[in-house]
Amino acid sequence: MRVFDLHCDTLDRLALHGEAGGAAFGYMEGDSSIPHARMSSLLSNDAHISLERTAQFNWCQCFAVFVPDELRGDAAWSFYLRIRDFFRGQAAQFEKQLALVRTSGEAECAFGAGKTAGMLTVEGAAFLADDGHAGERLDAIADDGVRMVTLTWNGRNALGSGNVTEDGLTPFGRTCIRELEARGIVVDVSHLNDAGFKDVCGCAQKPFAASHSNARAVCGHKRNLADWQLREIADRGGIVGFNYYNDFLNDRGEEATRDDALRHIDHILEVAGEDLLALGSDYDGSEVPRWLSPCTGVANLHDIVVKEFGGEIASKMFWENAARFFAEK
Repeated sequence: MRVFDLHCDTLDRLALHGEAGGAAFGYMEGDSSIPHARMSSLLSNDAHISLERTAQFNWCQCFAVFVPDELRGDAAWSFYLRIRDFFRGQAAQFEKQLALVRTSGEAECAFGAGKTAGMLTVEGAAFLADDGHAGERLDAIADDGVRMVTLTWNGRNALGSGNVTEDGLTPFGRTCIRELEARGIVVDVSHLNDAGFKDVCGCAQKPFAASHSNARAVCGHKRNLADWQLREIADRGGIVGFNYYNDFLNDRGEEATRDDALRHIDHILEVAGEDLLALGSDYDGSEVPRWLSPCTGVANLHDIVVKEFGGEIASKMFWENAARFFAEK
């Protein structure tokens, strides 16, 4: 079984475990009760994702560096570098289990060597500002292998506004769209508000992604996508990663059921077609249903998608759509 997951927060969760500031940035409730020895390694841990678990699949994971809204400029850049270095260190330590990749072709090579494929992304580009450093930082993240950047988190930064605000992209943010595309870095609209999404549509020249968002028609959270947004991404050749977070799957304030998941998948397929949908778990950054936790629970999701929609659509959702999207640098 092949899995291509467009978003997790595992790097931050592990790198910040045990630090007083970690809780302030919104990491998982209850982490303080887990011994540090069980939250220090990508290989084996009590987080959602570990290399021991992903080894049971042919798995390509987009590992996000989540930069919190509280940080800006140099502080945000230092934070990015710290989490990036943690990822590099883990990759070096566990080189027999993990290969760093930039394309789905490289992920295929990793699978052939019996490894999980790890792709670096960024969630919240608060280290970019119109301060003379943006160009060098964009070059640096491209050199680091970053393949996708979520422009904002929930609040404002120098590029634009997240879903708890009302403004769209700034002029600097529009410029950064073009600069990201020029460097082969995918623009990610998850977390943007609707005004920002429209601004991306007005200036993006290449397909873009929503790495971890669901259907707003099924669950009304602002982080989910309206039907017009789903169709816009599909028409441009982009992808949307199905998010496992309970609060994005239903409006009831309860643990999401398998039927909740199927309703989102069915709606997205009906509105935007079968070439749009991928996976964007939000593992280690959200509370997911017990039947999807830890990451080996993805097999349960695969089973119900096959049963409800067939093996061809399941293959597209779990691997082929994302693999096509990331086929080239």
